[in-house]
Amino acid sequence: MIFSREQKRILVKSGTVVLALFLIFICYSYIIPRTEIEIDTVYHSSYSALFVQSKINNAGTEEITDLKIKSSVWNGSEMLETETHYPGILQAKQSVKLPPLLFDGPHADEYDLLIVLEFSGKEGKQSIVYSYKIKDYGNLAWHDQFLEF
Repeated sequence: MIFSREQKRILVKSGTVVLALFLIFICYSYIIPRTEIEIDTVYHSSYSALFVQSKINNAGTEEITDLKIKSSVWNGSEMLETETHYPGILQAKQSVKLPPLLFDGPHADEYDLLIVLEFSGKEGKQSIVYSYKIKDYGNLAWHDQFLEF
């Protein structure tokens, strides 16, 4: 197959753009220092129980130390259940799945889910608070992210 001069120029420019995008992706994913924490939380309503599952992912390039996760479910001003987990160190690109937080209550009620992440990073001790509303009888899912360069 023989390419014309114009076709070769287009192929070289396209290849350069693809290579540049690939290098940007690699630098962002593995080289540029950053703290990036993702939390995925799912609420399930079943006949046997109501429960919440969470997964914490260190998507950044910096190590997270002294990680502490406190989850609690509230029905108005009454705390129904609370648990604290101490995963400790979370390396870059590592994740931890928390045991389910089981609680009991009427399926039709509204609940507040509070998740507090405490950790030490390059900026020192930090605390992030996530608050979610559980309602409408269903299964719910949330995804949140903390990013710091």
